Amino acid sequence: MTGRPLVPVSRGLLLALTAATASRSLLAAGFAWFLTLAAVYAADAGPPLPAMAVTAALLLPISAWASAAALAATGEDLRAVLTAADGRVRALLVDALLPLAAVAAAAVLGVAAPLVFDPHPAPAGDWLLGGLLHLLCGVVGVGLALLFSALRLSRGVQALLVVAVSLLSARLRWLPPDGPVLATWGAGTHPPPGLEAWALAGPPVIAAVLVVVAAIVRRRRW
Repeated sequence: MTGRPLVPVSRGLLLALTAATASRSLLAAGFAWFLTLAAVYAADAGPPLPAMAVTAALLLPISAWASAAALAATGEDLRAVLTAADGRVRALLVDALLPLAAVAAAAVLGVAAPLVFDPHPAPAGDWLLGGLLHLLCGVVGVGLALLFSALRLSRGVQALLVVAVSLLSARLRWLPPDGPVLATWGAGTHPPPGLEAWALAGPPVIAAVLVVVAAIVRRRRW
């Protein structure tokens, strides 16, 4: 679709945000993130980077939950209107921006919590890496939610799949985003160069693949 969009992305995002503010499921996901941080830092969590690696890994299912809630709040009717008015790409962008903003906010909190409550000092690089790990794990959760929404899976099935993916990634040290993070930084060790590169590059690749597949599915369905 060419020319000026009938509904600008900013307007579509505002409509999605308005719908999301009424979502109890999204509120519950946010509350779950606060509880996660509170549980980790209620006692001495040890050095900040391993603790942040753990909370980053836990952000994967929570970000998928929050993203699914935001997508459900937008609803099929509004999404169809945005698709018809602006095209599939802009409609997908509107769907992705709000969850990505939530992930960014969660990452800020994931770093702020140890800054305030963890008594152990850490170099600036550790804090930056901790924030990056939260973003990397969170964007994969957003990608999962976009794909599952495009497939029109029920919320129950989505939840089961997210839990299964999260557990599988956490168990396999080579499977991003959680595996390399927990097996290295989460265990208090620095990864070898190859694993470090995969730990940082793998999540964006996986998230991009999920979004592309979601776009293809949406194109066929809508």
